[in-house]
Amino acid sequence: MRATLGDESTPVFQEPVAEAISITTLRKGDEFEIGKVIRKKGETWVTVTLENGFTGYIAGDTRIFSIQQVESIANDLELHESPDPESPILSVIPRKTIFTVRGSDKYEEDIWYRVQDSEGVEGYVKAGVKLRVRPEVSEAGGRKMMITGAVFAVIGFILYFLVPPAEAGSGRGDFSFITLALILLGLFQVFQGFTQYRQAKKK
Repeated sequence: MRATLGDESTPVFQEPVAEAISITTLRKGDEFEIGKVIRKKGETWVTVTLENGFTGYIAGDTRIFSIQQVESIANDLELHESPDPESPILSVIPRKTIFTVRGSDKYEEDIWYRVQDSEGVEGYVKAGVKLRVRPEVSEAGGRKMMITGAVFAVIGFILYFLVPPAEAGSGRGDFSFITLALILLGLFQVFQGFTQYRQAKKK
């Protein structure tokens, strides 16, 4: 999962121990990939992969912000130049249009999301709006969906063609309908997984 740093700064250690060498320092707004969470000697560490490909560890109490694709489910959103209601409006994000939330900032007592719209314009949207998270499109997720769908379809085919009517009971028609539905569900999931895999591959 991709994330950005919420704290002003944090060291990245070579190993998950406080005595290890710090290989670099992340600054607020820096982006990275989150890996496994590790507990060692009573302390929690988060594995991170940096933009340059290096892998290290940050303390488990570090504030991070998950980068997510979302859409407004209530109103159009005004994209401001800075986290200030008086700042210029760069554009308006229409309702149900996907955009990316990359972090947050505070202005006086209000929280603002740092976002990027579908055209690549970056700005700020005031928090409190109704947003819906869109599932992340990834190659791994697409493969998993294809495998799961294939398993459902194969089970459906086996039950439909190999189970004799006598074993299926008197409700053979109902049983056939259920197995056929299982096959169609599996094939549909394979198609969805393949579509997601191709979309992720193009990124």
